[in-house]
Amino acid sequence: MEWLIYLLKVTVCTVLFFGFYLLFLRKLTFFKINRFYLLGTLLLSFIIPVVQFEIKRETVVTEIQNSVNVGEIKPFNSVQPILPEYDGQAKPEINWSEQIYGAYVAVASLLLLICLWRLFNLLKYTGKYTKNGSGLKLISKSVGFTNCSFFNYVFINEYNISQSDMAVLLKHEEVHARQFHSADKMMLMIFKSILWFNPVIYLYDKVLEQVHEYEADEITSNGFGNQAYANLLLKLAISKSDMPLIHNFVKNPVKERIKMLFHSKSKNMKKLMYLLALPVVAGLFWLFAVQVVYANKLAGLKHGGLLVQEGKILFTDINSIRNIPGETLSSGKIDKTTSALYKTAQVKSNKEVLTDTVKPKPVKPRIISYRKLRGDVKTKTYYIENAVIDIVNCRLEAGYVEFDQANNKILARNATLKTLDRKSTIKSALFTFDLNSGTYSAENNEAKTGGNIHDAERKKDLLIKLNDKVDYAAKDSVKISRDKLIVSLFGNAMLSYNEVKLSGSKIVYNKKDNRVLVNDATMTSGDTKIKADSLVFDIKTKKTKLFGADFNH
Repeated sequence: MEWLIYLLKVTVCTVLFFGFYLLFLRKLTFFKINRFYLLGTLLLSFIIPVVQFEIKRETVVTEIQNSVNVGEIKPFNSVQPILPEYDGQAKPEINWSEQIYGAYVAVASLLLLICLWRLFNLLKYTGKYTKNGSGLKLISKSVGFTNCSFFNYVFINEYNISQSDMAVLLKHEEVHARQFHSADKMMLMIFKSILWFNPVIYLYDKVLEQVHEYEADEITSNGFGNQAYANLLLKLAISKSDMPLIHNFVKNPVKERIKMLFHSKSKNMKKLMYLLALPVVAGLFWLFAVQVVYANKLAGLKHGGLLVQEGKILFTDINSIRNIPGETLSSGKIDKTTSALYKTAQVKSNKEVLTDTVKPKPVKPRIISYRKLRGDVKTKTYYIENAVIDIVNCRLEAGYVEFDQANNKILARNATLKTLDRKSTIKSALFTFDLNSGTYSAENNEAKTGGNIHDAERKKDLLIKLNDKVDYAAKDSVKISRDKLIVSLFGNAMLSYNEVKLSGSKIVYNKKDNRVLVNDATMTSGDTKIKADSLVFDIKTKKTKLFGADFNH
């Protein structure tokens, strides 16, 4: 329904712009400026909802220097999408979005066809004409629409008008032709077809035609006099035409036109009133075209830890995209976006704490929106059109998605994969996601890249980096080196890594080599508890060196 939202935004713009015209500009005698205001604001009404500006505002995240009592923080799990089951007896539901769109297009197309038909009926009279000295093409016509013009074609009834009145009328129609007023009417016919449901667009058409006549009346009366020109308007008032594409000499209300002829001219200082429209334009741009994006700016920790932002306690984890080393996408190697597709692995028992094997937890996607979804219950395969899906820290936007729930794989075509902070984006004709391992591959016409690595040793190292989670806190103080690579915790220091928990009087966490040094150390994992004078824990290898250990606990 994005098309409907767009048209509603256009409608709001036209209402506000036209309301401003009625309040401030309608009685001004700057007819040419009023004409361009009406046309310009109509075009702006269609442009403003299309243009998109993004303003980024950062919210600062600072470190906690003192210990804070925090309850148990459970890892966030994405919600498994609820997918429909196929029922052979079920009747297809009515897609109201498509029905409304079809009705709108049908009405708009009909109105455009009517406009073209009227244009055809008008142009069929233009085969024979007489050209005068001013470049007007005079067409003699005694019935139907007469004493009117379409561009430089003037349809005139020569039998009921004197030569003096003819000169005035031709001068009036010459102004219409030279100012291209008929082009404005053609534009309004298109706008009315698109916004046929918007009553304000018909008011725009009426007021714009009125401004055309005021402009032509003003220029013509300067050469013939207001009184003589007003008498001619009254004389020809009885001959009117309903052809919407032409400018009839007396089609608009004669009373209003005569009043405007004798209306005092607006002072030039009143042109400043047009500047009052600028706040309206700015407000609509801010309302419909500007999007404010809030991004977290980390003032301290990058690899995890206890943080506070605007009085709220936050935890970061090591699989933040900004912290995983990787090379650029153009090189055909791993992009930083790859890291976001891995889920934090949880160690199941104390026996696995110091092992070299880490199995990633399957990723659970979360469907945000889609246009159409159908599925096969037997194969557990689902087909989604115009899908938006969150996969851990990334958002997938694809024209077509095949979700193989049985094998936990996703195939996305014509898709864009971007991080939720919008700092990394990959576009590809084909994405393949293995949700069991948390990896993906992206294929383009020129190359293939992704997060799948066939080398077992390199893959193991990558998974260690991507799946670790480190949280820590200290009672006395937390100090971080300038390069943010060394974190020192003093006084009842605590550091947790998956199910491994370390505590001691002092903890030094070196993020560069992924080692943790603990003094007066206690290490727990499940039911296992070890005390030592000091220990060194290697996050990469999951191995620990103990000094002065007490193995009785």
